[in-house]
Amino acid sequence: MPRFGLNYRLIVPAILLFVLTVADQSIAQVKQDATPLATTPDTTAFSPNTSLDFSIRKFPAAPTIDGKINESVWYSATRVGNFSEISPGDNTQPPVRTEVLVAYDDKNLYIGVICYDPEPNKIRASITDRDNIGNDDFAGILIDTFQDQQTSYEFFVNPYGIQFDQRRLKNREDSSFDAVWKSAGEINSIGWTAEIEIPFRSLRFPNRAAQQWGVHFLRIRPRSSREQHSWAPLSRDESCLFCQAGTMSGIEGINTGRNLELLPYIIGSQFGALEDGDNPQSAFSNEPAEFDVGISAKYGLTPNLTLDATINPDFSQVESDAAQISLNTPFALFLDERRPFFLEGSDIFRSEINAVYTRSINDPNGAGKLTGKAGKNTAGYIIAQDAAASIIVPFEDNSNLVLAGESWSNIARYKRDFWSDSFVGLMATDRRYKDGANTAAGLDWDVTMLEKYSFSGQVLGSYTQEPDDSTLSEDFNGGTFDYGKYTTDFDGESFEGHAIEANFRRNSRHWNFHMFYEDFSPTFRADNGFIGRNNSRAGGMWNGITFQPDNRVFDALEPGLNIGRKYTYDGEFKDAWLQPQFFVRFKKQTWFWTGYLWSEERFKDVLITGIRRFLFETGSDFTRYLSLYFSTHLGRSVFRSPDVPFLAAERTFQITAVLKPTSRLRIDNDYRYQRFDQLDDSPNVIPHDDHKEYNFRSKLTYQFTHRLFVRIIGQYSKTSSDNGYVEFDPLISYKINPFTVFFVGSTHDFEDIRLDTSTGNPNYRQSTRTFFIKFQYLFRV
Repeated sequence: MPRFGLNYRLIVPAILLFVLTVADQSIAQVKQDATPLATTPDTTAFSPNTSLDFSIRKFPAAPTIDGKINESVWYSATRVGNFSEISPGDNTQPPVRTEVLVAYDDKNLYIGVICYDPEPNKIRASITDRDNIGNDDFAGILIDTFQDQQTSYEFFVNPYGIQFDQRRLKNREDSSFDAVWKSAGEINSIGWTAEIEIPFRSLRFPNRAAQQWGVHFLRIRPRSSREQHSWAPLSRDESCLFCQAGTMSGIEGINTGRNLELLPYIIGSQFGALEDGDNPQSAFSNEPAEFDVGISAKYGLTPNLTLDATINPDFSQVESDAAQISLNTPFALFLDERRPFFLEGSDIFRSEINAVYTRSINDPNGAGKLTGKAGKNTAGYIIAQDAAASIIVPFEDNSNLVLAGESWSNIARYKRDFWSDSFVGLMATDRRYKDGANTAAGLDWDVTMLEKYSFSGQVLGSYTQEPDDSTLSEDFNGGTFDYGKYTTDFDGESFEGHAIEANFRRNSRHWNFHMFYEDFSPTFRADNGFIGRNNSRAGGMWNGITFQPDNRVFDALEPGLNIGRKYTYDGEFKDAWLQPQFFVRFKKQTWFWTGYLWSEERFKDVLITGIRRFLFETGSDFTRYLSLYFSTHLGRSVFRSPDVPFLAAERTFQITAVLKPTSRLRIDNDYRYQRFDQLDDSPNVIPHDDHKEYNFRSKLTYQFTHRLFVRIIGQYSKTSSDNGYVEFDPLISYKINPFTVFFVGSTHDFEDIRLDTSTGNPNYRQSTRTFFIKFQYLFRV
């Protein structure tokens, strides 16, 4: 029989190895617990935060911004946590934990974001250009530096540290805002972490020794639902976001000083085009290369008062404006402002009526701006000398764009805060041309009452002295307005006008509504603004009931009703509509909206009845690799022909697909189609193909690094009156921050020059071409 016993020569080393292994694991665990990332899990029953006041401390040394949060300096930071899920949950316990570390030094505010996630492989993150992370996981801070519940800064990062910043004016967000700050992030075993460094000179705040700011911390986690986790619990019956904010104190002795920022640029370009733009068979001619320089400057007079100036600014666009379908729109099309000089402090000049539209300042030789806030008072002033001013001239049934040559623009703004989340303001705009001028001035307000209700509006008066130059208005000469009192020609006439806009809203957990009234006299104009039409008195209301069941199928359901009527200024019926509608948000980040419109409309003195239209929209972000959007209008609509309007069969479609096969590659595709066909009972004989327009745009972007990307845009457009156009725009960009950039690119436009489109293949010829190179660098003195 074999003997069974202990071999001490083997068991002793085994025991020693076991002891050393356990000890090594214990040491490793101690090391892990010693990092700033580690916390003890909260095993108590969940309840939202009730104490929202905290103080932060000063860092003894600045951390390295690498996204890891592993330096000992983070031990001195204030830690906040216990986030609540505010959507789709209603201040419920979220499925994952989030914690934020906050501290500061003499120059910067520091934020460490710790986003725990048991499934890091499901985290959505892209390496992309800044401000393009809306479908990713992201987290960050909202800061109300003046604690006025009016405006705030928002700084967010995704798991790769890609930045997204914007300004918030009450509940309206302005993503055009850009600031200089640092960030980094990484996906790791606990989920993802990020570090943020915000220079105080990138913020405006009260000029006092000790700061006290309103703050929110927010995390977005797109999974089955687009989860929103907030450190401060938010009531759905409270429309004021920053009335529910926490208070961050402890920052002392900071001052941006009299800081100076200089933004010089140099640009070179070479343009080529057909010698005769009306003859596609003419020769193609290249102009000599041109070079230009300019400079913008920003001077911080105080932490809350800034002076901006620019000389010979380059207001070129890195990316062209996306095409819009304008087949049945006889009014001017609104284009977003993208130019940095006008974006700074743009929220100050925003109001209910678009009295300030800075893209109308088309080609300034120079401009200056002063913006600031002191206590409850906010003020702003813009002056600009424009070499090629553009004016939107509104009428009852259309608007026209006029290039009026040189002009001077002056825009003044003042706002006074009161109560919580309320203000009253004054605005005045003035534009002077050769032999012409326009001035508009008035009062606006936004008052929040009883948490759920708000009453906002604006009253403006205008005085217009038309230029005495009918060549400027040759596209619309020969007509009259204000019931025959004035001609549409620019013939030196002068007149006064007024405009009124009023809105009453309820924003709550379930019942929401929006009532509006607008009144634009036939003679109201605001040449520094965007006024597409006048001679109108309209009123209406939208009502909706919101249900948020948070079950396995639905996140939200909202039936609603939209009704309204419009008349001309003398009481003639103009338009009426009745539109029941229904919105559903499903799980898997998928939604749809549908409605059915009954309407009748008078256009150019012709009353069109029988308007019936089905409307449908849907979208989905069910996977990180693909985003989809589709909309359609089907039914009978008025076709606003410049001759005689008529009832037509409308077919309108838009299909958008965003492909993200890798974290660095993004392909945006957008197809739009609109067609109006003659009805059998239409009194007008119109060929079926005379009224259609479509456009396809594709944009491919590959992000090599956080700073370097290549982008290619291809676009095809066609209407019934042309053979078709193709646009091709490649670009390479290196961006250190939003203002320090280098890019080289070109634009190419091609036209189908077939004389007979009914036969043969397309024959495209290049009609224009531009090569350009630009370098711009921000100096912060």
